[in-house]
Amino acid sequence: MNRFTVRIGSAALALLACLAPPARADAPLAVAYGAQTIRFTHVAASPQGIAVGVEDPGFAQLLQATGSILTWKPGQRYVMVTTGVPVVVSFAIGDRRYDVGPISLEAPFAPYLVGDEAYLPLDQLLGALDLAMHRDAAGAFLVPQLTTLDVRSRGTAVTIAAHAGAPLHPRIVAQSPSAITYEFDGVGTPLAGTRAVGSGGVKSLEIVQAGTPRDPKTLVTVALEPGASVQAPRATDERDVVLAYEGSGPAAPAEMPTPVPPPPPAGSAYAPAYPGPAGNAAPGPAAAAQPVPSGPATVTGVSVTPGSDGSTVAIAVTGNAQFEWHRLRDPDNRFWIDIKGAQLNGPALDENEPDPIVSVRVRQIDPQTVRVAISLAGSKQLDVSPTASGIDISIGNEEVADAPRAGSGSIGSVVAVSESAMPITPAPLGEPGTAADASWKFGARSTYVPTNPRLIVIDPGHGGSDRGSSRNGTDEAVIALDIAKRLRDLLLAQGWQVKLTHDTDVDVYAPDDTAHQELQARVDVANDAGARLFVSIHCNAFYNAGPRGTTLYISKDIDRPLAEAIEQQTEMDGTKNDGIVKSHLYVTLHTEMPATLIETAFLSNPDDYALIVSPAWRQKIAGEIAAGIGAYAQAYPVPNQPPQ
Repeated sequence: MNRFTVRIGSAALALLACLAPPARADAPLAVAYGAQTIRFTHVAASPQGIAVGVEDPGFAQLLQATGSILTWKPGQRYVMVTTGVPVVVSFAIGDRRYDVGPISLEAPFAPYLVGDEAYLPLDQLLGALDLAMHRDAAGAFLVPQLTTLDVRSRGTAVTIAAHAGAPLHPRIVAQSPSAITYEFDGVGTPLAGTRAVGSGGVKSLEIVQAGTPRDPKTLVTVALEPGASVQAPRATDERDVVLAYEGSGPAAPAEMPTPVPPPPPAGSAYAPAYPGPAGNAAPGPAAAAQPVPSGPATVTGVSVTPGSDGSTVAIAVTGNAQFEWHRLRDPDNRFWIDIKGAQLNGPALDENEPDPIVSVRVRQIDPQTVRVAISLAGSKQLDVSPTASGIDISIGNEEVADAPRAGSGSIGSVVAVSESAMPITPAPLGEPGTAADASWKFGARSTYVPTNPRLIVIDPGHGGSDRGSSRNGTDEAVIALDIAKRLRDLLLAQGWQVKLTHDTDVDVYAPDDTAHQELQARVDVANDAGARLFVSIHCNAFYNAGPRGTTLYISKDIDRPLAEAIEQQTEMDGTKNDGIVKSHLYVTLHTEMPATLIETAFLSNPDDYALIVSPAWRQKIAGEIAAGIGAYAQAYPVPNQPPQ
């Protein structure tokens, strides 16, 4: 970071503040929370929702009541709230996307500035704190939510970990050899519905909200296999309880956690109370199936079942959705399927699997898309079969020479599938609405003509007297140079000419030079050589461990297609895709050719740091950047030049 990649300063933040939804100061908002009343005074309302200022005394009272900590300073882009769990909730000024732990979500409006004070979406903040705000004739009040029921199978045992925004004290209200029902008093839930389990003595579990809005109850009914044993609920801390079961049948074939839903969307209606059957019996597992929701589809589970002739990956989806899938040829042997208009019910998954599968990864790649990525042990036979309730992916042990490479379809009320044997051709990439002709539908064509169309200039960030960010003795300058050299070698092998702004750990202009001198020297290397493209390599950092992920920065309209081509390849690099950010960084703004600056990961985040210090991961991301450059060159050829 330092002089080369100063993120968003006060001027840029002021611009983001201007882009925020118009807000007006409103009357104080009084909200009952248990025995206390929280009075928010720094509040603003817009058609998109209520925002609260981080300097509001009521905001401070809320954080204290929930055991949470705010991390933010004026002039910084990121606003972090660390909950008492702890989970890091990360907002960014000017960006509707926000993270709750590993889950990426989207708010109806972006955080913004009023003077030097950051304003955050209140409903989304409350959801991240496992709370929901409701209103009745007596006023507004906060209700703790049961937000997690994490089901895990191991051998013949199953555990269900429950977490809520308040202390949990489950009591058994009904029990028989075939089912047991627990009542959690004082908490509502967004998890209502029925979920199949099918291992460890548990058939399924049903979640129902009952009681009244001010005195809610959540009922969890677990349907049992014959002979299953039940252990007493075990508290791991005040807000976490584990329910455990043991089956009498054979062990489950693999351990795969059942994902759990994220907090409900802001403004969702309070679920109606469960009316209950005759008498005092609790709802049982035989309740009628839930209707298909009219809102976004929900990916409720991903399971892998090995067999004698291969494996089946089953993706359970509630609701209607479209999907697209792609497959890469040998030796990549990667397959991924994107479920559009869908939300992942829980944290990202990364599981190793036996042949013919190597691994399965599941994550929310953007607020509307869930991706299931499968690494295969070779060019295996693969079939995609959509159903009304999800997608089955059958993977055989046999090798195939010419398999379909892409397909699409729909699930839910309309089941359809199509596939193509054509190789994947990168579509033109860029911003919509700037087309000069049909062949450049998605982006403005660059008017820049390189004098050396086979030359790529790579800029390793920092070096010499500027070490960049550091952690545990690891300098950004060293990591950036290592990745840049790996990228250079890969591009040379593909037939490109490559020039590094510096190939040893030195300043490009002179030791202890000014930022302008150093940055301009790097820009001059590319501009003077008439290079085709310019790519600057960096690592990111923050003053706490919350932010993580890979970010691409651009400054010019012609930069976006290059950044998007690289982004598509780095989405599977093992860290979070933090998107593309337009910012007036010196090296991308002043280079004449398409350029991008990639922050590969955060040195300050423990998970990202573990990747950064791995030579294998650095080789992997170098390969993905090279693949992105290749895809860009194919989609955006230089006129009158032979194909690269």
